Amino acid sequence: MSSGAERKRGSENLRRARTVFWQTLFLNLIVSASKLVCGFQTGILSMVADGFHSLMDASSNIVGILGLTIAIEPADRGHPYGHRKFEALAAIGISFLMFLAGSEVVKEVFNRITSPESATLRVEPISYAIMIASIIISILVSRYERNKAQSLGSNLLAADAQHTMSDVYASLGVIAALLAAQMKISAIDLVASVVIVLAIFKAGYGIITANMGILVDAVAVDESEVESIVCQVEGVISCHKVRSRGMKDHVFLDLHVQVPGHISVEEGHQIAYAVEERLKERLDGVMDVVVHIEDPHE
Repeated sequence: MSSGAERKRGSENLRRARTVFWQTLFLNLIVSASKLVCGFQTGILSMVADGFHSLMDASSNIVGILGLTIAIEPADRGHPYGHRKFEALAAIGISFLMFLAGSEVVKEVFNRITSPESATLRVEPISYAIMIASIIISILVSRYERNKAQSLGSNLLAADAQHTMSDVYASLGVIAALLAAQMKISAIDLVASVVIVLAIFKAGYGIITANMGILVDAVAVDESEVESIVCQVEGVISCHKVRSRGMKDHVFLDLHVQVPGHISVEEGHQIAYAVEERLKERLDGVMDVVVHIEDPHE
């Protein structure tokens, strides 16, 4: 597939990923609002924490939409390698929103511990209904996003799917806290809140580690795999100084190839072109290849 076709496919995948975020935003807003309203009315802190967690899902949808809108933009004079890193930057932005929500819950937990007499907990049937519905929606949304992330090669969708799935475990903790509150064991509500916060922080850290490498130009393709492919091209003696960077569906490669010293410049260019085509053919996501031709005796 030509680089132009690759870029067109990449842009189309970004648009489809953005559509997924628009589709899930509405559901996340409903779930979040339901948890927050019910949590504040009943005094169930873990439900409020889970509501903030769900609100971060909605916020991450918005961040994802903005990030993908920028990432879709083609390469220009100011950004000759394109704008795809904005997708990774947006994913990391989601993690910081998660940390912000978690810190707010930690503050409230501390307030409850220092002033336990201020807490009044009420458990109502609507609380259970909201949490069960939330679990079902989170599972469906997470699976949908994960499947789309795999088919579209989107790190941002994968990050959001991970974030959304953490809602399921948080919601189960809230249900446990509701049951405990009915048995007058209010401390379980605080414990569940802390567990939810830890889940939020863990998911946020995972998102950062999964995307930071893209921003700092970590290796995108295994060097030995590139060398193996290149050395199969007729006329290539050896391959070295392989460098790669980018996202798995948007990779840039440059490498040095040694060829026989007696060949003409035109023949050297033909080998370089063959190397480029072979790499794009064998490695998914390779957008551009720069081949430096060398004489092995120099």
